[in-house]
Amino acid sequence: MQIKLDKTKHVVSYALVGGLEDAIDYDESQLPADFLTATDSSAYWLIDGVLTKDPNYAPSIQPVVEDQPSDEQRFQAQLALQMATMQKKQAEFNAQVLLQVADIKKAPSTPATSTAAETSATSATPVTSETPVTPVTPATSAAAAETK
Repeated sequence: MQIKLDKTKHVVSYALVGGLEDAIDYDESQLPADFLTATDSSAYWLIDGVLTKDPNYAPSIQPVVEDQPSDEQRFQAQLALQMATMQKKQAEFNAQVLLQVADIKKAPSTPATSTAAETSATSATPVTSETPVTPVTPATSAAAAETK
């Protein structure tokens, strides 16, 4: 068995199998009866080569450390926050667009006022999307052939 001691010769840790760095060998047959079942091995110290229980030992009160999230959990939480923020902004934008569309549909359509001259001019010449068709005569087909 190997035991590792601190400056005051109290047991810091021990190993029944294997070894510890900066530890000393100790005969297992010399162990106190309750050493291996004790919850705190630092209650024992080595005096004159014998491992005994320290009568003045008071366990140190360790601060309670609450579970801390892992790096992966922090990253996932950060991503979730970014997604929620983006979804909120998208919902606000969509609401604005819907309000604008509703305002456009609500606004009365006002017909464009035109003058009498414009009205007569548009009624005299109908607007079509087709180009005017010119009849083909032998003279125009001969002129078209010469240009090719």
